[in-house]
Amino acid sequence: MKGRPQRGWSIEATCSGAGNGNGGCGARLLVEEADLFQTRSHHYDGSTDYYVTFTCPDCGVQTDLDRVPSSITRKLPYKTQQELGNY
Repeated sequence: MKGRPQRGWSIEATCSGAGNGNGGCGARLLVEEADLFQTRSHHYDGSTDYYVTFTCPDCGVQTDLDRVPSSITRKLPYKTQQELGNY
């Protein structure tokens, strides 16, 4: 597994590009709270979906995670598509 020593809450994750068009490099990573941010998707019906996302340090692809505790999620910053370079 690649990465720096763990600090705080973390999870082992695979860079898959899940939720972001796929195309991940398959790297197994120890992703910690400091690596995570929230993204959102607005739909035509007015609804909004929220995601917890990390960016792979090897290939730069973003992957959404499913198993992040709400106590961690609510502390994470939001990043817009423009901030992420996804127009």
